[in-house]
Amino acid sequence: MSAAPAARQAGIRGILLRRPTPEDAPGIFAVHSDPRVYEHDPAETHPDLEHTEQFMQPMLRHWANEGFGYWTVLVPFTAWPEGVPGPETTDGARVVAGLGGIQHTRVAGESVLNVYYRFAVATQGRGLAGTVVREALALAPLVAPGLDVVVRTRPANTAARRVAERAGFVDEGLVPGTTDMQLLRYSAQRL
Repeated sequence: MSAAPAARQAGIRGILLRRPTPEDAPGIFAVHSDPRVYEHDPAETHPDLEHTEQFMQPMLRHWANEGFGYWTVLVPFTAWPEGVPGPETTDGARVVAGLGGIQHTRVAGESVLNVYYRFAVATQGRGLAGTVVREALALAPLVAPGLDVVVRTRPANTAARRVAERAGFVDEGLVPGTTDMQLLRYSAQRL
């Protein structure tokens, strides 16, 4: 396993993917407190900043332990003028658009990398999720060779499934042992 770069420029539209910090919590809260972001998981909407800070703890630990994980995703201010400015000096004129990337998890007892992507409504539909998924797939064999990459989402979340399928993920049906979570897989053999 090798550590991922702490930050990477993604694509040509000024998207920045970087290691999350505790100071990102207000920006992450601005995204995750919007019920529209959790249309398919309304109970997961963040009620307050403290909830978001707790939500981020496993992500921060994963980075500390593994050297990679979910990124704080920042976009140019012009993409979402109402967004919370990135707190790092290297963020430039960007706002926090959400979180995305890969992290270790287990599905039905199997070690895999989970792809996560959740963004502010104002930034959706612009290829941001596809960019994050492509970057995650490029990183996967470098940090965890041999592990499949999966996306887990609600069956009704056709937008998330469409992003994964466009990137080459194969829909395997429901996550074993669940009745409400779809599993899409990208085989490590293809990476």
